[in-house]
Amino acid sequence: MSDYDPEIAAALPRLTDGDPAVRRIALRDIADYADDYPELFSLAARDADAGVRLEAALALEGASDDAAIDALVALLGDPDEDVIAAASTALAEILDPAAAPALLRNLPRVQGEARAAVLAGLRQLRHPDALAPALASLDDALPAVRRAAVGVLAYLKNDTALAALERRIVEDADPAVRKAAVAALTFAPAGSPLPSLLRALKDSDWQVRHEAAITLGRVRPPDATDSLIAALADPSWEVRQKAAAALGAYRVAQAIPALGEALDHPISNVRKEAASALGAIGDAAAIPALERAAADPDVEVRKIAGRALAQLTAKT
Repeated sequence: MSDYDPEIAAALPRLTDGDPAVRRIALRDIADYADDYPELFSLAARDADAGVRLEAALALEGASDDAAIDALVALLGDPDEDVIAAASTALAEILDPAAAPALLRNLPRVQGEARAAVLAGLRQLRHPDALAPALASLDDALPAVRRAAVGVLAYLKNDTALAALERRIVEDADPAVRKAAVAALTFAPAGSPLPSLLRALKDSDWQVRHEAAITLGRVRPPDATDSLIAALADPSWEVRQKAAAALGAYRVAQAIPALGEALDHPISNVRKEAASALGAIGDAAAIPALERAAADPDVEVRKIAGRALAQLTAKT
């Protein structure tokens, strides 16, 4: 006991008490020391009582110690759902790149939701060795695993993953995976030809279309203007809003008539983005539409239109 902090040393007898309630409270009392003495919490993760195992998982949140990671991965197979959820959260909160080797070592040993949790733990670490297993996991039968693999690739920002991510957008049956893959493409070099994004803009799921409009505005692949103009008529106003924002990023006069029509949309957020896009395009052809927007019932729309008009008239 001499190697332990006095508070830890005082708690050691309670950690092995016959009453699980005593063990749970003891772990809770020393939870702040989990980074200094991970072995105590790793041992508690094997306790016969689910409540003790839960306290161990909660204390090990974000831990990078090899034994702690092994313990958390083992808890992903726990019979108690609360313990599994706590272990999954603990792994997802890991920020120390030193934890990557232990996570990668455990990855081939787990399947299903447990594999998704380990991939989630790898996501923020950006370890290059995670590239190959993440790519392989894109073909997993479980959508949660595929979604977690997309997350790893999004953080790695490796151009070799672009084609695989595009395949997920086109082929995946799960809309959450498609949406994640669309968002992941924001790391593509500006101007990259990404035909999958144009397809995603017509996806059956509005959230995928919404994400596609956002990503198109950031990456700005060629030949997307017509598709974005068409998206201004999307059934979802959220998609229309982001399509308008993306067209502002493209700054093409071709979009002015459609953006002018968007100024009549009943949702003010759509009108704000349309007015902002017209200002960003900066073409005198937008002046009549902006003059109309300057009388909009929404004060924010009027402000945006007024600023855009001032800039345009200063140029003419």
